[in-house]
Amino acid sequence: MNSSQHVEVAVVASADGTDRISLRMGGGSEPTLLTLTSSQARLLATELIASVNRVEVKVNLKAGSNLWRRPGEARPRLAAAG
Repeated sequence: MNSSQHVEVAVVASADGTDRISLRMGGGSEPTLLTLTSSQARLLATELIASVNRVEVKVNLKAGSNLWRRPGEARPRLAAAG
C-alpha cells in the first residue's frame, strides 16, 4: 500500500468531552482529515459496506455469468427449477 492509499481511523475526545471518529486519508504533505460523530461514522460504514457489496456482486456476475445460465439456455436456472 502506498502513502496515497493509507487510511487511519482513530477515536478522539473533543473539547466538550464527547468522542469523535477521526479518519485520516492519503499521505504526502496534505492528508485529508474527516472527523465524524458516532452516528455519522456508522452511516458512512453502512454505506461503504453496501457499495462494496454491490461492486463485488457486479464483478462476480460479469466474471461468472455462466453460473446463472447453462450454455444455450435462455432462462435463468432458478426460474427453471420451479
